Amino acid sequence: MNSFNIDRLSNNIKVITRKNPNTPRIAINLFMGSGVKYESLAGTANLTGRLLLQGTKSRSSEDIANELDSNAIELSVESKQDYLRARLQFLNEDFKTAIDLLEDTIKNSTFENIEKEKTKFMGELRLELDSPKTQAFDNLVKTMFHNHPYGHSHTVILEELPLIKVEDIKEYYFKKSLIPDRMLFSVVGDIEREEVLKILEEKFNDIKQPNIADIEVPIPHLLQSKTVTISREDAAQAQIVQGWIGPAISDEDFPALTVLNVILGSSGLSSRLFIELRDKKGLAYNVRSSLESLKHLGLYTVYIGTAPNNIETCIEGFETEINRLKNELVSAKELEDAKTNYLGKRAFLHETNSQQAYYLGYYDIMGLSAQYDARIEEKIKAVTSEDIQRAANRYFSQNHVISILSQPEFIPRASLC
Repeated sequence: MNSFNIDRLSNNIKVITRKNPNTPRIAINLFMGSGVKYESLAGTANLTGRLLLQGTKSRSSEDIANELDSNAIELSVESKQDYLRARLQFLNEDFKTAIDLLEDTIKNSTFENIEKEKTKFMGELRLELDSPKTQAFDNLVKTMFHNHPYGHSHTVILEELPLIKVEDIKEYYFKKSLIPDRMLFSVVGDIEREEVLKILEEKFNDIKQPNIADIEVPIPHLLQSKTVTISREDAAQAQIVQGWIGPAISDEDFPALTVLNVILGSSGLSSRLFIELRDKKGLAYNVRSSLESLKHLGLYTVYIGTAPNNIETCIEGFETEINRLKNELVSAKELEDAKTNYLGKRAFLHETNSQQAYYLGYYDIMGLSAQYDARIEEKIKAVTSEDIQRAANRYFSQNHVISILSQPEFIPRASLC
């Protein structure tokens, strides 16, 4: 994979560039290091991202949509726990057109039509919460991260979204997000570094650094293990999610827990949870584990969809597989298979300019530097069976939350687990 350069504009915005010759489309990611963690009312970050595409001082939302369509430009904005990201992709010859549109969107959005967008957003959240699985995860997240921005789940957003005013959006965006010290561009494509820097300097050097103090993000602690439940008469199957607070992405155990996750449940048919709970015991319709490592901490979950009368048995199955990882070293073959699985997926996720632009910017905005996108391979290869056992004991010995959604007649027994 080609090397890359790191530069800064005159106002300190970081620019990461990688030239990939003979590729037809250029990808630009603009990361702003704010995200959900800096919002006061749940939903502010998501609503800000949505409103950025709803019109500027000189373009209506229809104008933006038409300009994107007529030039085959892709522009989207997403909000995550630790950042806002504007994603731009376009044909090489449309570089200046695309940058003009990005500049106008980022610097001149009016954030109008907020009530209409809130109504639309709330409808989408309610529709997603119709999914029993989504409901179960929602209940877990808001319980684990109670009174913390990482716990701003769908239901929490639905409670607080009506309170958000356009002044709150502007305060969040201009004083917490559009800040040069917290911004970076990652640009990948068949374009010269000097040209990128010249145009970005012209368009974005007037964004000024506000005179504000950095915001301290608290680290939540789960003081006791909990079981939380949701009763649904129409639940055809039970949804069970168990979660632990996991490592920040910069933690030394992040690579080990990444490999552990492949072994336990993220690799589908070959994972332990799939083999033990679905293949051998026939308990699962769907079973999986997941690791989400954020900037300040993480979330590790195991999930199963099962028949309601299997709830206790499935929770016991989770405990059995977790204890195996804590008490037994994984075999050399299982370890190498897991590494190969992860590295193969990683290679697949770095094939396009858009994917490369994302990962270069992502690791940097998360505080690890763009170089980590290459270093993670060596860190994964260096993980040992002892590392996995240590990580399992470190994280799975902590307090946890179990979230259960099921038909009401199965809830009382399950809540006692």
